Amino acid sequence: MAVLGMGTGSPSMAGATETPSISPEQQEADYRVIAARCGTPGFERRFFHQSKAAVAAGLVSTNRDTAAVEKTITSLRRSPFVLVAASADCKAQMAQLEALQKQRSSLVRISKSK
Repeated sequence: MAVLGMGTGSPSMAGATETPSISPEQQEADYRVIAARCGTPGFERRFFHQSKAAVAAGLVSTNRDTAAVEKTITSLRRSPFVLVAASADCKAQMAQLEALQKQRSSLVRISKSK
């Protein structure tokens, strides 16, 4: 079973399997791939837009140009089968993504209001 390390950049993912050497951009690219592999088209679309908003708000990589971060995320996308080996793994991955969305929804709103 392939498990994505979702702990290094998001406090709400503290219980997840951690991969210490993963960059925030790689982690974000992985999140987007998992949303596409496991989520419905509507979920994927919402997650992608929120992910882009998080990048724009500086939640993924601080003090870097948003366009450069997006370009890096796009170039780092991995095969969905590397991240989620079987469809049975999707339930756990989706629960983690939904928790991340919930956490980010308040942070993106706060960042936009500043």
